[in-house]
Amino acid sequence: MLIDELILAEKKIDRTLYSSGPYWDYKNSRAILEIKKKGLNDFRGKTAGIGTSFADNIVLDIRNEFNIRGRTIGKIFSLPLLNRIFNSQLNTTENYINLYLQNKAIVYQNDKNVLDLLKKFKFENTANFGCLSSFKLLDKSYSCLYLDMADRINKLSEIFNFNNISSFFEIGGGFGANIHFLVTNFPNIKKILYLDVVPNIYVGTEYLKSFYKEKVKDYSDLKDLKKISFSNNDELEILCIPPWLIEYVEVDIDHFHNAASFVEMPKRVIENYVKFIRKFKTKEISLISYEIFDLKTTFNPEELNTFFNNELNISWKKTLIKDYNKRLIYLTSP
Repeated sequence: MLIDELILAEKKIDRTLYSSGPYWDYKNSRAILEIKKKGLNDFRGKTAGIGTSFADNIVLDIRNEFNIRGRTIGKIFSLPLLNRIFNSQLNTTENYINLYLQNKAIVYQNDKNVLDLLKKFKFENTANFGCLSSFKLLDKSYSCLYLDMADRINKLSEIFNFNNISSFFEIGGGFGANIHFLVTNFPNIKKILYLDVVPNIYVGTEYLKSFYKEKVKDYSDLKDLKKISFSNNDELEILCIPPWLIEYVEVDIDHFHNAASFVEMPKRVIENYVKFIRKFKTKEISLISYEIFDLKTTFNPEELNTFFNNELNISWKKTLIKDYNKRLIYLTSP
């Protein structure tokens, strides 16, 4: 299996340069166990915690946690009396979550910015793999997460012309939704390099394969190549690589993008990635990060500019639903 192949290969890499860092190490080990047990059919739903922190799933039952704490708590609450109490609490929590999702859907259905984005962009099969965080308009389901991403791309479109981009490189692409959205709306983007840590790269690869089949090249296809590059044609091609394969990549890139994950990495890892971003003769750069950070596992997103010789422009922008009163930082090349 692809996931086993990735796990085995990851054990042999130089973690000085390609470590996922403390923010992700714990999450990744748990997600791998869940993938092997449950697969990906419902990874955006509420029965698995695979996509926690990079997808839009909801975790209700802590007994499904696959770490020492989760197993211990799971055993305790499996005792008959405590099990009944816990199940009762789960029902209450689930009712609350369902109410929250209903209210969230109403907000998105009636928000002017959302309606404008629905007119401007295409949204095809976005509420899949058990997605719960969604809303309906005219009998069509839309993922709230896709609308949030559309808003970011729309804001970046004020700076960059995505219609002129043919090659795109993303590090930390979550489960591949951003790439799916871009390919749907900008058919001129034909060549894509998509890099993420294990197991996220597995989830993203399988997600993109569900749309683009053989157009997606996975680790098994690329691992033995001495040179990883785009084919010399005008057909869609998505190269999905774990971090260590970047050393074998030889491509030219029009646009590099990272959303959120750079601030979650050790700084030495970012420095290494920037070396390759420059090697690929990248023409445009866009970084997006959240406003609130925890110094134990992340760092101030404004520091990202130092990795690019302070050449990026910095701006703070409201998120799609302005009533949430949240901001994102945008760092973009001139």
